[in-house]
Amino acid sequence: MNDSQICEIHIEKSALARKLESDLSIDWEFEVYNHLEPFYHLRACIEEDLIIEPGEIIPIPTGIYAQLLNPNFVIEVCSLSGLIYHHKVVMPEGVTYFPYTFRDEIWIFLENKNTEAMTIQPAQKIAQFTVKQPPRMVIKYVESIEQSPWKMNSGKSFIRRIKNIIKDRAGKRIKSSKNYEREEIERLLKDNES
Repeated sequence: MNDSQICEIHIEKSALARKLESDLSIDWEFEVYNHLEPFYHLRACIEEDLIIEPGEIIPIPTGIYAQLLNPNFVIEVCSLSGLIYHHKVVMPEGVTYFPYTFRDEIWIFLENKNTEAMTIQPAQKIAQFTVKQPPRMVIKYVESIEQSPWKMNSGKSFIRRIKNIIKDRAGKRIKSSKNYEREEIERLLKDNES
């Protein structure tokens, strides 16, 4: 583990998080189960039970202000598997990222996918927190991307099937375009030029 990347983070607990620590006799700091565990839990920083109705999406504060000390990392927050499995409560965006420049309290959205109202309690664990080191992207705009040496028609046929089942507001099917290969397009263009 000596070659693993280290990301230092400064964490500030909100005033409400510190109050909840005292009121509920809990520690708002991240629990460390073992030093190989890459995830930490975020808690609902609320003073009273919060009801989420079926299909409702609600923003919830976590009481955590995070400052990354290395701009090569991002904070990643994702749904808590126990909350998904037992209560059908998820983060609707799946994963939320907070970059180096973020300097505020982490809030997350929770969505109730259940058919009944669900209750989030004060200090309940609601999400997982970790850091990632994404690669730097260098984007170059070109006239034409290179063809893949492998035929991947499954993706094209999947998109064609999606277009065939999507209906516009009038209830008409959207016409799908023919799936032309690059060589066919170039041939058609040359034919049109002549």
